[in-house]
Amino acid sequence: MFIKTVLFALIMIQLLSPAVIEAQSLSRRNSSSDRILEQRATSLVRLGRIEEAIDLYLELLYKNPRNNNLYFRVSNLMPGKENASTLLQILDDLLKTQTKNTRLAAERGRLLYILDQKEAALQDWEHLVQKKSKDRYIYTAVTNAMLQAGAIDEAIQILTNGREQLSEPGAFAFDLARIHAAKHNYELAGKEYLSHLDQNPGMLDHITNQLIRLLEHEGAFQLISNSFDEILQTPGKHRAILLARAKLLLHEQKYAECVNVVLSSDVSQSMKHIFKIADDLSAEQAWGPAAELYIFILANNRDPRQTGEALLKLASTYEYRLQARKPYRSLSGYFRGNQFLDLDLQFTSGEDASLERTLKLYDSLQTLLPKTNEAFQASFHIAEIQLTVSGDVDRAIRGFQNVFDNARGPEIRQAAGIRLVDAWLVRGDTTAGLQTLSRVVRNLNLDEDDPQIVASRIKILIHKGNISVLKKELLNLSGTAKPSDPIFNDGLEFMALLDGNGESEDPQLQTYLKAERLIGQHKLSEAVDLLLQIQGSSESIADEAAMRAIQLLLALNRSREAVEVMDLFLESFSDSDWRANVLVWRGEQFQFVENEPQSAIPYYEEVIVEHPGYLEIQEVRIRLRNLIGAGS
Repeated sequence: MFIKTVLFALIMIQLLSPAVIEAQSLSRRNSSSDRILEQRATSLVRLGRIEEAIDLYLELLYKNPRNNNLYFRVSNLMPGKENASTLLQILDDLLKTQTKNTRLAAERGRLLYILDQKEAALQDWEHLVQKKSKDRYIYTAVTNAMLQAGAIDEAIQILTNGREQLSEPGAFAFDLARIHAAKHNYELAGKEYLSHLDQNPGMLDHITNQLIRLLEHEGAFQLISNSFDEILQTPGKHRAILLARAKLLLHEQKYAECVNVVLSSDVSQSMKHIFKIADDLSAEQAWGPAAELYIFILANNRDPRQTGEALLKLASTYEYRLQARKPYRSLSGYFRGNQFLDLDLQFTSGEDASLERTLKLYDSLQTLLPKTNEAFQASFHIAEIQLTVSGDVDRAIRGFQNVFDNARGPEIRQAAGIRLVDAWLVRGDTTAGLQTLSRVVRNLNLDEDDPQIVASRIKILIHKGNISVLKKELLNLSGTAKPSDPIFNDGLEFMALLDGNGESEDPQLQTYLKAERLIGQHKLSEAVDLLLQIQGSSESIADEAAMRAIQLLLALNRSREAVEVMDLFLESFSDSDWRANVLVWRGEQFQFVENEPQSAIPYYEEVIVEHPGYLEIQEVRIRLRNLIGAGS
């Protein structure tokens, strides 16, 4: 059937005159029928019924020989040398009535090249180019066909000659860049990409992405760096080139060099791109380099809104640097990320940035742009720092209240209202917390069963200590929050904690909840003392209480006491669901704090052997392999 259709198509293409073709194209009924057949052929391709699809496309092609797209669909479905002769016959007949069709003529060269008639193919392509040597499209059409045929070196030569014919040294730079990249010549690819970018600065992001892909190959970075150096030595400002270099250095995590490129160059007219680089540095937590760029933006920008945004983000870099960070990522934790059990306070590093400077930056924004959205965001940040870092709860309450009462945006007002409730709970005033939550619902016209509102009520109930009502509200949350919302899982985890550890009147459970209330009031040391008083088996709340105490001691940097509680836990709770977490914590103390990495091995080994379902098991395996390898 397939061969017959091909032969029939060849005959009909020869017989049909242009007049008949034109008459057919004017027939609406035939056009409608053709569209149906074309859709059918497309469906057959998706189903993998290629020969049937080819038959339909050929049937359409003999009816519409001037529809070149139909030929190229057939060509795509008939790859390889074994089909080239058949395609060449079809193509030669099409060219009899379309002698000036450049794309079809270039395609003929491709088929000849595949059939090992390379000399004839090259002659065809050369003839095409010579006929219209000043036409850029000719070079593109011919080289596309050459590349498909595998005539890569010849395509490079055609494009290079085209530059001379057109008297445009930068012509075809993007095409040549892609060809050199395919040949793994990253130095030439880099030069051509940068040449194209210099002439087309609007393609900054696209060209940068192409260069970043080249960096995946070993040695490419230095070669491309050489290309940057070469083009920057030529006359011109090269703003897009400089920005591309900064972006590549950022990708390679060479943050200081990235910033230096921007600061030592005349790119102040490219604020949008500089802002993006600064934001990307922040996303990489390169706070110092990001701050330098935000300062540069503030010094060179004239847009008040952009100034406010830059100042806000500059302050945030100092705020983030205030937070203390461990030199390693812990693979253990206690209900990590659960907003009902998170430690709602920050421990400062005391390095690289001061609390005073952070607050001054935010305060200057309030002075510079009063009553703007940026000013209220600054007020929110100041209140947040006062609540979670400096412990100035009264000022935090006033700050959140100001944002809630005076800001325009409903989102920031709601966020301020929710945090105002939290601030009242830190003060230990559940009545004020409830009253504030009611105002938030009323003033912002919110649903009382909005998950965030329910979550705030749950926090208030934790402070009130009424476990029965607390459980009802947790059930309410599971019905109002979407399963995809993280707060849904947070509620389930907290409900499981309460349900799995005694009745509501259980004194141990009540004591645990009292400790959670102290944690909510930022009284961590008092909470630790209370948690360590809870005794019992792993069937009670005792193992969770010990876990919470370990977490708090580690946060307070009281490592020695934390280790004592860990060792006691491992002696007392052999069947606890939390045992793997404590084993990991103990191993981390040996490995990273006490600098005895070999002593951590048995703890990690027990996790792998006895607790294969542990969430971070793969990371524990990697850590263990590294330790055993280092000690062998």
